[in-house]
Amino acid sequence: MSLEQLKAFLEKVKADTSLQERIKLAKSPEDVVTIAEEHGHKFTADKITEFC
Repeated sequence: MSLEQLKAFLEKVKADTSLQERIKLAKSPEDVVTIAEEHGHKFTADKITEFC
């Protein structure tokens, strides 16, 4: 399930330039997870490194 959540979040990021900027400023996968959670998506930092 978390892989689907990650993919959905990445689609949201593609469409939102302000979200893209926040992701660029993220210092770690954990920071990206926190941003994603703020937007209703749940996945782990491990999924980011596995997917990307």
